[in-house]
Amino acid sequence: VKQDHLVANGLACESGDSDTTATCSPCIPHERRQSKAYQWLRAMLWRGGVDFLAAGLDEVRNSTDVVVDSITCPSMSSTGFVTFKTLTPVTVATSVPLTYNHDPIDVCIAPESRDLKWKNVSIDKDIGATREFVANIFLSLGLLLWSIPLTLIQAWAKVDNVARIPGLEWVATAHNGAFKALINGYLPVVVLLSIICVLPFVFDAIATHYEKRKTFSGVERSIVGRYFYYQLANIYITVTAGALWTSLGAIIDHPQHLLYILGNTLPKLAGYFISLLLTKTLAGLPIVLLRFGALSRMTFLKSCFNRRRLTQRELDEVHRKQPIYYGWEYPTQFLAIIICFTYACITPLILPVGATYFFFAQIVYKKQSLYVYTPTYDSGGSMFPQAVSKTLFALMISQLTFIGYTLIRRGVFQIILLAPLPFLTVFFNSFIEDRYVKPSTKLSLERAVKIDSLRKESRDFCDEAYQQPVLTEKTSLPGSGDCESAIYNVVLNKLESLHRETSRRESSLPRGEAA
Repeated sequence: VKQDHLVANGLACESGDSDTTATCSPCIPHERRQSKAYQWLRAMLWRGGVDFLAAGLDEVRNSTDVVVDSITCPSMSSTGFVTFKTLTPVTVATSVPLTYNHDPIDVCIAPESRDLKWKNVSIDKDIGATREFVANIFLSLGLLLWSIPLTLIQAWAKVDNVARIPGLEWVATAHNGAFKALINGYLPVVVLLSIICVLPFVFDAIATHYEKRKTFSGVERSIVGRYFYYQLANIYITVTAGALWTSLGAIIDHPQHLLYILGNTLPKLAGYFISLLLTKTLAGLPIVLLRFGALSRMTFLKSCFNRRRLTQRELDEVHRKQPIYYGWEYPTQFLAIIICFTYACITPLILPVGATYFFFAQIVYKKQSLYVYTPTYDSGGSMFPQAVSKTLFALMISQLTFIGYTLIRRGVFQIILLAPLPFLTVFFNSFIEDRYVKPSTKLSLERAVKIDSLRKESRDFCDEAYQQPVLTEKTSLPGSGDCESAIYNVVLNKLESLHRETSRRESSLPRGEAA
């Protein structure tokens, strides 16, 4: 900035008369008053592209520093927090470019302090962006290869194949094969749901330990996005693979009737997804209510440890708060929505099953939200726009699927009437993004000035808000709650016994010695 002022003063001096130039010339340092030969040489080098080469070398040097920092532990943090007591400077700082250089500093509204992952806060954003790019490449490759396990599940999750496993021969002959059809219908669903349940743990480990995301909400958003696309691939690859596997013999015998065979096979696969929705309704929702993870942890700790011998931190860990994991819950609802959207017109029988699932899901999750889930951080509703966007994207994909199915069934006028629907969905999504999502991320300057005029200074300012909790943690004492009652009673009893022992000794001594 100082150099810009000097250059501006020099240009002003050159544009004025001789007196003004003489007056302003002392403002320009000696290195600015360069000879004509130096200026001529610099112009020749500039025309030769040397400045472009120098800028490229600077970019290589910066990239090398980023790579070195990603390998070694950097000595300084790349993230800092500036707290203002009024809203106007916050709005200005986050809305305007602060420097003319390319991306020297990225200013944004700070997340809530409870939302921060403090072990990842110091990581440089370029390192995180590079790792995110690499992770997206490998996850995209896994998405393309996702058809392999799904096809194997469709092909091998049968009673006859299970009976070949040593010790499970009785499955095929149990009750004279009465359960054979039931197992063939539900075994692929159970295996598929088991594989799907593992994906969020993989995405969470990638976002936390490899990409080094700095907030809990950022980790949850990455899980929601990636899990959603795997759910989408799961449904449509299952439809394609199931249709091809079911009608493979007919396609080989009559390849000229490929579209006709697929058109007759696709509606029959709705039974598989009806079984999936019924499984989620009758088994998935009760598991959400029972909370097997918290229940097993509580049972294990209470059966293997003595509460009187646990520290206060260990007791708090036993009865810790149960947050809602958006990266798990949102994609679960997306899966049901995509299934209903896709088969709503192809096989309308799936709609009552989907309505039943959402009816009981509303009851279960309302109860969990009111009485069980406790928010551990506040992200300002950043998940909701992503949920709306993903729902509209699923609607657009289902519309394209129905148009393709109509094309397979050789419908012409239907395609003409259905063609505008995907464009209307995209337009509505962009309208919501511009009208509601983007304005909600920042406070307008007009509103900030108005709020500051009504409130001169923030009364709840805390200088420890964005310090690491380990540096601001206060001394914890045993409380009188349900978990800490044992320790509290032990300490209280020991104090009372010590007080009685002291009083007894004082009363047993002569009066003069006691004094």
